[in-house]
Amino acid sequence: MTEEVLSSPIGDLRINESDHGEVFAQGLYAGSVNPVFFSIKLPARDRLEEVDFGFVRARIADVKTHTDAARDFLIAELGLNPETEDEAQLIGGPELTFWGGTHWSILFSEGNLPILEPYGVIVNFHDERITGFDDLTDAEEV
Repeated sequence: MTEEVLSSPIGDLRINESDHGEVFAQGLYAGSVNPVFFSIKLPARDRLEEVDFGFVRARIADVKTHTDAARDFLIAELGLNPETEDEAQLIGGPELTFWGGTHWSILFSEGNLPILEPYGVIVNFHDERITGFDDLTDAEEV
């Protein structure tokens, strides 16, 4: 994997290319109490200018709202009783990935939900709307 750092409207991004040719721009948003790690899938290493940084910045800046919505969604989808759950401890450690256009996701790998073991759960979004989740319980380590 080769790596370089490029300047962007949302700060320095580390550009990583896998052996399979997938290219991601990765950064750490430190504008909140808890820094948020994020990745942006690029069509190619030299195509950073195609990223809608306004879209990315808005989702990162509002990560608490999206995390709360994802938590409420998982409570409903998993049939949990929200009155008996300590909502603050259910999910944590959000990592955002932007897949292109208005498709993005949040990986949660910390918290008390059993579904988080061993690799976490991914909640998928299309713009502001949650479209589903991916249970990584049976995933294999890459």
